[in-house]
Amino acid sequence: MKDKRKVLFIGRFPPPMHGASKMNELYYNSKIIREKFHVRKIKINYSETLDELGRFNIKKFFGVFIVFFQVLKNLISFRPNVVDFEIAPHGVAFYRDSIYALLFKLFGKKVIYHLHSKEVTNNFYTRFIYNNSKVVILSEGLLSSIKGVVNRKNQVIINNGLKDTISDKQFEAILKERKKEKVPQILFLSNLIISKGSIDTLKICKELKEKKKEFRCSFVGSWPDEATKKAWNQKLHDYKLEDYCKYLGPKYGKEKNKILAKTKIMILPTQYKTECYPLVILEAFMFGIPVLSYDNGAIKEIIIKNEFGKVVKKGEWKKLAKHLNQNIDKKTNAQKIRNHFKEKHLVVYSEKKLLDLLKKSV
Repeated sequence: MKDKRKVLFIGRFPPPMHGASKMNELYYNSKIIREKFHVRKIKINYSETLDELGRFNIKKFFGVFIVFFQVLKNLISFRPNVVDFEIAPHGVAFYRDSIYALLFKLFGKKVIYHLHSKEVTNNFYTRFIYNNSKVVILSEGLLSSIKGVVNRKNQVIINNGLKDTISDKQFEAILKERKKEKVPQILFLSNLIISKGSIDTLKICKELKEKKKEFRCSFVGSWPDEATKKAWNQKLHDYKLEDYCKYLGPKYGKEKNKILAKTKIMILPTQYKTECYPLVILEAFMFGIPVLSYDNGAIKEIIIKNEFGKVVKKGEWKKLAKHLNQNIDKKTNAQKIRNHFKEKHLVVYSEKKLLDLLKKSV
């Protein structure tokens, strides 16, 4: 029987879809957490689309007040035993979100903070906000970002994870169909922010074309703005890649799975400054796809010793192009990659760790 303990989840939830919002949604809907706790959520997205991220507008300004009163109302009426809060870790956004953190302190609430960035503000005020609270970071390699900010005993590592959306039988069928692909299929799967690697991927494709390699590369994701879209299309034209590379738009669910099912190799040359633990790499692993990427955030910890792809220093796209040129025609151990996903990256492992943390916090 479900007990009377309550959790209030506060953070970003889809839309727009990105790693943090996806994980917040998975935790909020977790069956094993809901078996033990009553749950509610407050969505604190101030941006509904990618092009609104990082930009000030009146809607965002009033949004802060709306969220403040939602938080206050739930503290009084719902009376959570613990608050699970995905707080903005740095910049103006941190000070905005700290307003809610001060409310939690005023009401004497236990708080679990989730940080989805390797950039964390370090000063007296941030140390005060995190004091006596558990702070979740996504990987061991990111612990340095909260050194001196959070007491070691309050630091908790919980990796990102995903649900397995395909059965083993479906995977066997996928492998059979993938073998029938006469031309190797490459995939860039991310929002097409330039720092996420959309242009570097075109450079890699240009190198492959010049090496006379047969391939097709699909770009799947949303444009952050019209300027980025224009810049990408100009590079596509300059590199004469129209017959090799196609932009397919944002894809979700079954549509995205169909693309992943055909893909042999994923490319994610991301230099995104707050990159931590990209879920798209886990999606690739689920489908037995190796990933080529830069050493950014926790990526080197995910693509272990280059066993499930290739990791190079940021900006070294030529090394990725060389690796791809040498391996694009070789057979990949898709089953081994998928087995690794099932052993290490299922979201249930993350949910169990969070559940344990919630239990200890009440």
